[in-house]
Amino acid sequence: MEAVSNLVNNVSNLVANVSNFSQPFDENREERASVVIGGNEAMLIEFNAALLADFRHVERTLFALQRNLDDFYFVTLTAITFAMQCGFAFMEVGLVRTKNTTNILLKGTIDAFVGCLSYWLFGYAIAWSQGNSFVGWHHWAFANLPPEKYSEAFYQMIFTNTAATIVSGAVAERLNLPCYFVYGTLLSGFAYPALSRWGWYEGGWLKQMGFRDFGGSGLVHMFSGACALVAAIIIGPRVGRFDPPRQGEASHGQHIPGHSLPFVGLGALLLIFGFLGFNAASQLSLSKPGDGIVITYATLNTLLGASGGALTALFLNRFLPFWGNYWSYLTMMNGSVAGMAAICAGCDSLPSWAAVLSGILGGIAFIVGRAILEKLEVDDPVDGFAIHFCGGLAGLLSAPFLIREGILFKGDAISAVGFGCNLLGAVVIICWAVIWCLPMFAILRWAGVLRIPLEMELAGMDAAKHNELSYPVSAWQEDQHGFDNKILGNNWMPPHTKMHSPLSANLTLRRRDSHVIDSTCPASCPSTEPALLRSVSTLNLGEVNPALDVSVPVLTTKRSTAL
Repeated sequence: MEAVSNLVNNVSNLVANVSNFSQPFDENREERASVVIGGNEAMLIEFNAALLADFRHVERTLFALQRNLDDFYFVTLTAITFAMQCGFAFMEVGLVRTKNTTNILLKGTIDAFVGCLSYWLFGYAIAWSQGNSFVGWHHWAFANLPPEKYSEAFYQMIFTNTAATIVSGAVAERLNLPCYFVYGTLLSGFAYPALSRWGWYEGGWLKQMGFRDFGGSGLVHMFSGACALVAAIIIGPRVGRFDPPRQGEASHGQHIPGHSLPFVGLGALLLIFGFLGFNAASQLSLSKPGDGIVITYATLNTLLGASGGALTALFLNRFLPFWGNYWSYLTMMNGSVAGMAAICAGCDSLPSWAAVLSGILGGIAFIVGRAILEKLEVDDPVDGFAIHFCGGLAGLLSAPFLIREGILFKGDAISAVGFGCNLLGAVVIICWAVIWCLPMFAILRWAGVLRIPLEMELAGMDAAKHNELSYPVSAWQEDQHGFDNKILGNNWMPPHTKMHSPLSANLTLRRRDSHVIDSTCPASCPSTEPALLRSVSTLNLGEVNPALDVSVPVLTTKRSTAL
């Protein structure tokens, strides 16, 4: 654009010179006539004026093309970034039990919808409109927002959904549904936008000090991970997650496996795809010189960070005896996400080897964070704290050392100040998350609406709260065994109690108002009332988990009218 502007200025000067030269002189008229082409001064002036108009038209066209290119860049990469919502949904669904599948899917989707509305109403104005270094106060609900700002606003709207979605996984299978509306609105509409203004807005006070977080290792991942930790501590663990201490023994954790590892794997792959758009769009422009190189660095380093984090977590879990001593696919995929959370801070300017190192640090931080939560008996079904907070912290603090302008390359005072600003930013992020989430979840707990009733937690929320089983019996039963094909809410149990299907071998079916299955009923159990029951939605088809006894004493479970 500068070249076009210079050309236009030169043509303007040429026209001005010709115009001045074409004015009548009292002397040297013959010399002037010999210079003017063909002696036709008027035609020359008209030609130059037309040429100037053409160049100005070209300039306007190029500016419009530049604007359209940036808009297309934002919209396209934002659509890719939205794949992260699909990834989170798949991972959370796979990591919970079948009896809560519909519930966690609903809540993960609610986060996206509530987040979009709250950011549209309040968030963008707080984060990106005119104001001071702490908060903005224009363009509420996009009012009077210039059209050229809509594409960037769309990107920032999808960006903010990540902060709320990570919290939903940490409190899965026990958080009451109305609480999602409360924390989704507050985090997406107020808490995260204010924090992003401090660190990303040109006049934000953290950014002016020298805080550097290109893709959100701190502002997005650390913040959401800290919120997830506070929420998980206040709500408490799931029933059966940590056994009570026995006499002379310490309490110990009992793993509650999710129902679908393939869903977890698919979700992690979608997250990797979404992360590529997530970090590439953080450049906020495609039309300026050097933008393409930065975007290439960001996407390449994101994939390298994911690879380093995945393999590090896999090998640590396999070869360190006190961390599993087995090859864990789930650990590897969580390590890849932690590596990407770490790489975000400096993915635009890290050398390739530093990107791998940053991912390795993220994988180590994830393993350590998961062990700390296990020791503290904090139940986080999706490892949201270990992945996002610990991985983000590792990336935020290592980036000032590893970037090309960092301490390892420059070793001067300016690079050291960058590390100090990032350290200050980490403290601010933690404090801001605690300030918002501690009173919010504490008040919800005090009001008695934070956690679902114990009876519902044992039976599952899909049937009682939603009347929508993710895996209804009618979808997997075999007709030759005489199942009564009636919908949920009726007495569908078959008249016989013995079946020959390998999927239902050794199971005794009972006719009851609630839909339960008697699993391994002892001989002493009365024939009319089984002692150990499990809901249909918790049935583990085709395999047995002897390490976990999910069967619990259940009386008649009615459909709940609780919120």
